[in-house]
Amino acid sequence: MADLFQYREPSEEPLDCLYILHCAGADPVDGIELSKSERNALRAKAKALGPRGDDGEIISGECPLAIARRFTFVGLGEAKGLSHGKLRAALQRVMRQATKNREYQIGIAMPIQVNGLSAAESRLFALREASLADYTFDQFKSKKNEFDKIDGLHVFPLTRESEEALEEKLQRVRLLRSSVQLARDLANRPANDLTPEKLALAAREVAEEVSGLRVTILGKKELLKEKMGGILAVGQGSVEEPRLIVVEHRPKKPKKSVVLVGKGVTFDSGGISIKPARGMGWMKYDMSGAATVLGVMRAVAELELPLKVVGLVPAAENLPSGTAIRPGDIVTTASGKTVEIESTDAEGRLMLADTLTYSERFHPDITIDLATLTGACRVALGDEAAGMMGNNQELLDTLARLGEIVGERVWPLPLYEEYLSYLKSDWADLKNAGNRWGGVVTGGMFLKQFVPDKVAWAHLDIAGVAYKESEKDGMPKGATGFGVVLLTTFLEGLLK
Repeated sequence: MADLFQYREPSEEPLDCLYILHCAGADPVDGIELSKSERNALRAKAKALGPRGDDGEIISGECPLAIARRFTFVGLGEAKGLSHGKLRAALQRVMRQATKNREYQIGIAMPIQVNGLSAAESRLFALREASLADYTFDQFKSKKNEFDKIDGLHVFPLTRESEEALEEKLQRVRLLRSSVQLARDLANRPANDLTPEKLALAAREVAEEVSGLRVTILGKKELLKEKMGGILAVGQGSVEEPRLIVVEHRPKKPKKSVVLVGKGVTFDSGGISIKPARGMGWMKYDMSGAATVLGVMRAVAELELPLKVVGLVPAAENLPSGTAIRPGDIVTTASGKTVEIESTDAEGRLMLADTLTYSERFHPDITIDLATLTGACRVALGDEAAGMMGNNQELLDTLARLGEIVGERVWPLPLYEEYLSYLKSDWADLKNAGNRWGGVVTGGMFLKQFVPDKVAWAHLDIAGVAYKESEKDGMPKGATGFGVVLLTTFLEGLLK
């Protein structure tokens, strides 16, 4: 889709269609910035067509305004039931309707408010989701149907919303859209195309596109020097050597120091503890945490935030072979702690353990890691929220509050010290997996052992929210880019 615009010059060709979103029982024209004559004409047409605003309702007609040839009312159901997901789904319907009708230049008016959000929060959410509603990943299709692509989305101001105020919002939306698309595109790439080396190259490309980022890549030689036994162990079964990708944003006189860690397993077969064949192809998404971190780093640089933000991405393939780690092996991590391998399919925490230890050299005030860490998290929370654990209640509360606002929900889970006993090993300092009970929290408890002292830390298990096996609530099948908006919004909030 082309850029978002807030208005059209009178001399321009009329839009193919103007889409108006409205709730049941509400005046569909109320809240849109129109002249008196335009409002009366549109209201008369609405009265003749009789849209009720029921969820899923779509009613079209000839537009009485010079700005568009046709207009379509899109129902959202009761206002009190308008959730993030319902609005996403409605916006996706708009894009599909426009595509079906071969409408290339469309307008959209959204005088609505998501339940539980302020008017300003709702407006930003609606604009952002509208900008993402036509997302597709067709990079590997030999024939791309350009006739199915919308060329322009033109946003209508709300009542008392100036063009300047709308443009300010749209600037932010464009920035976030680019970062979310980056994360989705990376995670959607197949494992034969996105190896650890290619993921490192993608990080360099981001730094070339936006100023203010410095990228350092640690290869096998550097990982050996740093004694990163966890990352090396995971990658030793593959011909593709592991990497640690370091992306730094270092402004002058930063107000805080934050480290973001993203799990980057570019393909996870489970290793010797091999996964079932059914669904294994989804394991190309095991680097979704890494994709999110790179998306956030892009946004941080574009926003020129006066924060020191470092993105750390351990990248490896987890494959079975004659050189792969085995259950029962003992690995020495960068911290010096030893880990007995209970399951080679609990590989991400080994990589994160080394990376959390490495993060100490950046002297962070806050560290947040994102990982598709456990299937147990998806069992517990489905694909509605990420699991969240950590050592700082204020940090956890802030992430939970922001998640509800931006539509990327996180749910707190406990890290009672008793869970550490689940990881007790007879032969090493700890095991990398416990029994079948409490798998999501034992994963978090494992990571906690490697968090530097006096650092506020949060772990987000995004296994259930990083990708969709099928379209749901307006989200496309595949990668979601979960966490890009949440963490960008969190970082901006550190400056207030």
